[in-house]
Parts: sequence; C-alpha cells; structure tokens
Amino acid sequence: MRGMRMLLLIAALLVPADRATAQTPFSGVTETAVTNGRQFKGQVTLTVDGKPVGKRFVLRLPTAGAPGWNGDLVIGAHGGSGGNNFDRAGNVIGTDETALDDVIGQHALARGFAYASFDREGAISAPGGLQLTYEFTDLAKAEVARLGGRLPSRVYLVGLSMGGGITRLAAEDPRKVFAGTLIVAGAGGDLVTRLNRMMRMSVGWPLVDPRAHIGMSASNPRMTAYAEAVGTPVEARRLWPYTGSGAVAAYARPQVATEETTGRIQVPTLEVVGTWDDLVIREVRAYGARVEPRASHRLYQVEGAWHMSGDDDGVMSFQYIAESRMKLDKDVADAMGEGPSYLPTVREAFGYLVRWVEKGTPAPASQTIAPGARLK
Repeated sequence: MRGMRMLLLIAALLVPADRATAQTPFSGVTETAVTNGRQFKGQVTLTVDGKPVGKRFVLRLPTAGAPGWNGDLVIGAHGGSGGNNFDRAGNVIGTDETALDDVIGQHALARGFAYASFDREGAISAPGGLQLTYEFTDLAKAEVARLGGRLPSRVYLVGLSMGGGITRLAAEDPRKVFAGTLIVAGAGGDLVTRLNRMMRMSVGWPLVDPRAHIGMSASNPRMTAYAEAVGTPVEARRLWPYTGSGAVAAYARPQVATEETTGRIQVPTLEVVGTWDDLVIREVRAYGARVEPRASHRLYQVEGAWHMSGDDDGVMSFQYIAESRMKLDKDVADAMGEGPSYLPTVREAFGYLVRWVEKGTPAPASQTIAPGARLK
C-alpha cells in the first residue's frame, strides 16, 4: 500500500503544470469559430486599486492557412469607460470588449493579426486605463503564445476616443511597450486647448442654442464664433447640441486635475479624426502642431466625419444617449448616423503603420482627405 501511494505521488508530480497547479487569469472561456479565425471570450482577472477584478475580454487568432497568423498582435482600446453598448432604442447589443470590431478588430484578423481587447468598465482616467491596458497586454501575449505556439513578434495598439487618449500616453512612454500606435478621434491631445474650448463653449452655446434661437442664420457672427470655438465648420451645427447642451454646466463644475501629454512620442504614431468632430478636433490639431519628433507622427483628417463613424455600430449608443437620455432633438441623433465614414482611412492608416514599423517606410504625410479617398 505504501508503495502504491508513492507511485501515485510521483505520478501527480509528473502531471504537466497547466493541467495540475497552474493558475490562469482567464476564466469562463468559450471558444467559437469566426470568420478568418478562432475566438475566445470570457473573463480576465486584472488589478484595480490593488485588488483582483474580473473584466470581459475577447481574443482572436487567425486560422491556419492563408493568410495564417503573421506573428503579430493588435490590442484594441475602446472609447468611453466601458460597459454596455446600445442600439438607438436602448436595447443592449454588446459590451465594450468588442466595441472596436467594426473599426479594426475584424480587419486585423482578416490580415493575419491576432487581436485582443477587454472591457475597462469603471476605469475613467486615461492613466488608469493605460495601466490596465499594459497588464492586459502582458496576459494576452502569454495567452497568444500558449494558443499559437510562440510569443507575438510585435504588438500594436489601436485606440478610439478615450481609448485614443490611452494610446497617446502609450505612444509617449519611453518603455515602448507597443511597436506602433494608431489613434482614432483620440482624447488627451492638448489640455490648454481643451480648457479654452470648454470656456468658449460655455459662453457661446447659450447664444446659438437652436432651442432658444430658432432659424439663426449660418452667417450670424455668433454662429461663426461658436464654430471657431469648437473647431468645426458651421455646416456641422446639427451635431453641436450633443456637446453644447451641457457646456455651461460642465465648465461650472470644478475641473478635475488632468495630466498633460508631453507631446514626445517614442514610436511611429498615426492619427485619424473627422473634421466635424467637435469633441476633440481642436485638441488633436494642437497636438499635431507640438508633437516631437514631427517625423514620427501623422495626422489624417477626414472631411465631414464626426466623432463616431456613421457606419460604426457604436454610433447607435451615442444616438440613444442623445435622444433618450439627453432629450435632444431627433435631428441631432439623425445627424450622427448620417455622417460619412472614416473607417477606410483608419484601415489604410493601419496598413501604413505596419509597413513603417516593419519595413522602415514612412507613412504618407499628414493631410485632409475626402471620405473614402486614398492617402497620398
């Protein structure tokens, strides 16, 4: 009997660690086949305020064969602070770990990249979001290695809106965690410009609010002054109420201390933004004017595009919030969905970023283009 117990003990010690004692940060994982690859979804344990917290994640690997996995990984950083996504009627249609699927997730997988993202739900600051993103990236790299047989050769970060602000901080980090970064309608461009915009909006919005000034001419000096304050043309005024309606109250609240970006990027960084994006356009342009080294940065502006691309299903959450929660006119929500797409430019820019990182070929110069036009 004693000899039998000894044999069992030895057998237990010989069981591979991943089957016996290894702890994994991923749980409740389900695997499904998707177009161009395999998808893994579940919970990942990350650290928030020193405590382990479960976050939703998605990870996809290309299937064998053409194109197969190219050995690289793309991390997606969603906008906002995370949680549910809605259709225009307020029905939940998803959560934020898949929020960038339309923007870059599906595109990256189809071109042979592994792709991973997680829902930062509850993380409301860019620095805090960056630390979570770093932690998730390390775990995603290890999981890709386990599933794909080797560590990713390079990791790229693509971020939208607040996720773009996180990506901006990562681009400036001397540790160079990511080989290259792509910022889409990104926050955090320039603190001084943002504060100036907020102040001018708080003064100017009551003078142009369509609810109080029905039929105001587009050439009215108050209208043109407000356009200058937010950085978009007067033709974009149907969209202004989304940010303008809360401008007075927002500026009256005590301003939360915000860390200014340095403007010193460490890796090739490309930005895409719409010229009608009154949420961030002035700050993005200000960042482009002060970034160093200028040779490592590109800014592509898409004429007439708003903060969310009209063909991104994420725009529906904005429409729901505008119409149902903020009680804005239906026309504001309509305008959000009618805008042109910047997604072709995002995907083209990503291709140029990869070529820049891998082959040393600089991306096309900063430029403003029509929707759907090719970069030159």
